[in-house]
Amino acid sequence: MRREKRKRIKRQSDKILGILFISCLFIIMILNLMTKDKKISEEENRTLTEKPRCTWDSVLGGIYMQQYESYISDQFAGRNLWRGFSAALERIGGSREENGVFLGKKKQLMEEIALPEEETLKKNIDSINGFAKRYEDMQARLLLIPDSAEILKSSLPAFASTQEQSVMLDDVRDRLSKTVQWIDGRAVMSEHADEKIYYKTDHHWTSLGAYYMYLASASELGIEEDRVNTSYHRYPVTAKFNGMLASTSGFCLSEKEEIEVYVPEEEVAVLVNYVDEQKKRTSLYDVSKLKTKDKYAVFLGGNSSVIDIKTTSESGKTLLLIKDSFANSFVPFLIPHYKEIVLVDPRYYAGTIDDIMSTYQITDTLFLYSGNTFFQDNNISGVLE
Repeated sequence: MRREKRKRIKRQSDKILGILFISCLFIIMILNLMTKDKKISEEENRTLTEKPRCTWDSVLGGIYMQQYESYISDQFAGRNLWRGFSAALERIGGSREENGVFLGKKKQLMEEIALPEEETLKKNIDSINGFAKRYEDMQARLLLIPDSAEILKSSLPAFASTQEQSVMLDDVRDRLSKTVQWIDGRAVMSEHADEKIYYKTDHHWTSLGAYYMYLASASELGIEEDRVNTSYHRYPVTAKFNGMLASTSGFCLSEKEEIEVYVPEEEVAVLVNYVDEQKKRTSLYDVSKLKTKDKYAVFLGGNSSVIDIKTTSESGKTLLLIKDSFANSFVPFLIPHYKEIVLVDPRYYAGTIDDIMSTYQITDTLFLYSGNTFFQDNNISGVLE
């Protein structure tokens, strides 16, 4: 009698669980159907996968199902909530690394050091050497900013291991021709490692880090000692910045940081021309970006293919700055020292460097990249060659 009762209760329990499971699946399916697809994830600062076209060839080749899986993964209802929940569980379980991002001490997030592919690295270095040789009457310089996981090693989580970026930087220095001046950024960043020279939730350096680099590298950039500006007013423009590393990993999504801008006591007027967009402004800062997820884009409005900045500086020099986004917060310190600065981001520029050289009267060239970007970017050689 009791055995029959237990079986009956178990059947009822299984039935209830089955109904709940099917109901959850049905609700999730309805939510996914009702949720409008997004083109961009502001939280992750990237383009999301759109629904793939179903064709006979794509189905037979298996491509359609692969694309559809990516689409479902990107457009899943409540995706950000689930990502945060998953990261929280991983953290409770002891995990301190997610999607190539380390959760370090005092909630310092650090991107894993990228190991370069030899072919890409060789092309990058050879193209820089070749460019400097073709335009040997112009001074070319290379400044690679070490990433936070290199400088803030003491903040890495216990037992975490990463590549030795310093060894890679030495390798680049040794392979440069004599026509390219190497500027070593490691010493100054290491000297100030106990200060906030990198954001906690983002891979970029802070304005403070860029300021220290400006002071340390000024003489190597050809800036006369009496022209180096040390008088700046520091203004926080937001206290709600949550950067790319938080979005990528799911760690510290509630962490908020300040972004500061440095304004010299004696300002130099600028006219900023976004060449391909055919847009001009009279400020280095785009405050509208402070209302978006990518608040670091307040510097120059983010990345663009070619930006031409004309200044009222009395300098007769024109700088070509070939760069990644680290340079965006470095440019304000260079403004007083050049009558014109031409920024080229090879990731977005479709022309050649010879087009730039024939359009502008370049006197100096600076390549400024973070280590990770330089070691992975295969666009540099394409533009330079």
